[in-house]
Amino acid sequence: MSEAIDDPTTSTQGDPESTRERILDVAEKLFADRGLAGTAVRDIAREASLTAPSLYNHFDGKQALYEAVLARGVQPLFDIITASNATAESLSVADRQAESERMLDAIMDHLAHHPNIGKLIQHESLTGGPSLSLIVRGWIRPIVDSGQNAMSSSFAVWDEQERPMAVAAWIHVILGHFAMAPLFRELFDADPLAPEQIERQKRFLRRFARLMLAPAGDAD
Repeated sequence: MSEAIDDPTTSTQGDPESTRERILDVAEKLFADRGLAGTAVRDIAREASLTAPSLYNHFDGKQALYEAVLARGVQPLFDIITASNATAESLSVADRQAESERMLDAIMDHLAHHPNIGKLIQHESLTGGPSLSLIVRGWIRPIVDSGQNAMSSSFAVWDEQERPMAVAAWIHVILGHFAMAPLFRELFDADPLAPEQIERQKRFLRRFARLMLAPAGDAD
């Protein structure tokens, strides 16, 4: 474990953006392991080789840091999905399939760089902490609404009542690959976070998408 730097001005001598990213990396992991309530600022600072006062040069407090972790980890997912849906509106059915596969690849690439985000969301879901409402209202619900709108505008097999369950299945499959990586590592004797396993999961998701979003006639 890294020792905290004694001089609180040390963090300002290097690249502030690099320091900020290091803080976010550490905070993302600790929040995923312990949740917001169980994580102390001093622990984040120590793991990031800073003092607590140095950390406050970059973030106003633990809540601001938590929200910054979510923004870095989840906002890009929303951006990827909404941009893809906007593009798909002008495409043919065949081209929509290709666009959905490109979107899935982009989602997996992002989460592969932030594998603790899935675990963070799972932790808050399991503990039912106060941060769960923040995650749902601020981040997950807009993503889900975008996904359901995309389904309603396509020729997908799912009816209106089934679409929430279809979206929930996507959440389980995509986030679960990262959130449950330790279980899958033991179960299948392979590291789900290894590059070759990420590529394998991408191939699976492309095929899964073809089944999940198939026109009604193709799914009978």
